[in-house]
Amino acid sequence: MTIATRRALAPLTLSLAAAFSGMTYADTHHAGPRFSGNLTGGVLDVSDRDLDLWAFKAEAGLGGLYTVNDGLRIRYDLVADFANAINSVDNQTWTPGAHRQDDSEIYIRTARVLLLTDYGAFGLQPRVPSGQWAQIYNNIDTFEYNRLHAQTGQNAIFGQAEQASDVLSYGSPHFGGFQFIGFGITSNSSSGNDFDIYGARLVYSEGPLEFAIGHLEAQRPGISNLGRTVLSAGYDWGMVTLAGVYEHNDDRENSEGPADFDAWGVNVSANLNDNWSVSLGYAENDKNLDLDNDALIGIVRHHFNQNVYAFLEAGRYDSTDNNVAAGISVSF
Repeated sequence: MTIATRRALAPLTLSLAAAFSGMTYADTHHAGPRFSGNLTGGVLDVSDRDLDLWAFKAEAGLGGLYTVNDGLRIRYDLVADFANAINSVDNQTWTPGAHRQDDSEIYIRTARVLLLTDYGAFGLQPRVPSGQWAQIYNNIDTFEYNRLHAQTGQNAIFGQAEQASDVLSYGSPHFGGFQFIGFGITSNSSSGNDFDIYGARLVYSEGPLEFAIGHLEAQRPGISNLGRTVLSAGYDWGMVTLAGVYEHNDDRENSEGPADFDAWGVNVSANLNDNWSVSLGYAENDKNLDLDNDALIGIVRHHFNQNVYAFLEAGRYDSTDNNVAAGISVSF
């Protein structure tokens, strides 16, 4: 174990020592395991491609919570995504997991253990949805297929990925609506670095106002020194929510490459009544090498209840293929 790794694990060791110090006579309580999932299926029509039946999401998993004592709770989650095993992906389409593995393979979306203490939450996460994406970009990520993150193939507008692997994280307790999160990611086990990607974010969420700022540094194949800074803000008026995100990617080794660019997006979402909701979003980037693109996306949802809805979505792109998606989402 290197000195850097020891320093990274030191706060975790101290926190666990404090939490476990009162365990001798504690009765461990287990809530779970609970089973949950989502199937969002329908049709996808991409320009110059045949109409296709499509699984936009197909997840199933379980999780639970152990209460060890007043100072320590242990949460676990294991979620599999079957969309990649269902869909027939090509260079005009994308599906969760397709960027990592071959078609027909089941993708493990989440495999993590969270240690929840009075001093914050410590995450040991071999596979997990990106907290950076979920907490900073979430207010403009309101669509089923046109989600714009870095793993959406030709639809990608932003540089931030939606899925992460080998993540060690710390999240502070909430204070006045604020929370600080720091993380390190080992994306390449033979790179010689304990953390190939590391960063932090500060998130505020209290009442109708949300905003966040995050920064990460990355060293990975093809990019030896990348910095990414992102800002977001959103405000909820009750019926209408307005949100925006700005992302700056700085490839310090190659300012002319496709990894050096700015991107931004705005979104307005409205709950028309208990049964109908709509979202409209616009996003663009200024990538080099004629890879720049912009997107205009709209979706209408009809909610049968809190777990079932139907949707119709359309995405128009300046440089890549337009698409129309429709289907039904069922959560359980």
